[in-house]
Amino acid sequence: MSDVVVNVFRFSNARGYFVPGLNIEYRERDTGQLWQINCAGTRGYLLRFGIDSPVKDDLDEQASDSHFMVQRITCALLIGGAGLFGAEAVGRLLLKGIEGDITWSSHLDRPDPFALPSDEVVTGSVLDWYQALCQHTILRRAIYDAYLALSHPHEALVFVYRGLEWLKAGQHLTWEDIARDLKVPIKEIKDFTKHANHETGVRHASLSGRKVRPHFETYGTWVCGLLDAVNAARGRLESTFTPMTAEAVGNAVAKAVPLTPYP
Repeated sequence: MSDVVVNVFRFSNARGYFVPGLNIEYRERDTGQLWQINCAGTRGYLLRFGIDSPVKDDLDEQASDSHFMVQRITCALLIGGAGLFGAEAVGRLLLKGIEGDITWSSHLDRPDPFALPSDEVVTGSVLDWYQALCQHTILRRAIYDAYLALSHPHEALVFVYRGLEWLKAGQHLTWEDIARDLKVPIKEIKDFTKHANHETGVRHASLSGRKVRPHFETYGTWVCGLLDAVNAARGRLESTFTPMTAEAVGNAVAKAVPLTPYP
């Protein structure tokens, strides 16, 4: 028997409304795969069955699909008069086979894999960056876009791109300068901008109506790149500033990701 992916979401509403009871069955036209959706209160369970064909093995694509599906639910809740809801991914189960010998794995909250610095070090770093954000508008704008990228993993590239544009415009830089700040070849920057702009549905609507599936690189790697560029910008603005190491930036991003992206 085919595989099952169970995506778990938590719904929230600022006015205290709850999601009405929803039981939805949806079959994908192009793959034949089936979604069974059950939502009520603050929880939503999205089950995907590979009935006519096995569930795709690409976990990034699977995860993106779950976010795109829950977007349809929150949009339907809005236009249907239920209210404005947020949907946060809180876990995913992968079941291999639903008869006989069943094997399964989970993507749930996990402990921080990195050794944590002391509270004093963290507090000092937070206060130092708070002062910098109060003094320099472009840093504040760019880091907030990094925050938005990590808060919305399925749309991360939109915010990473804008964050880099804040730094580029605010410092009168070129994309070649940004590439030097990130210590990457200019070709990678060109590929990045093309991926964001040209018929991918990332920053602009595509003629086909299709949207590129996000993947981990746009969520983790490019967010780290944006923060590297922020460090370079602060180094230009403050002669006494010592930029964070690549490891420190990576640890900061890792701590901001409490679970496997796109669960």
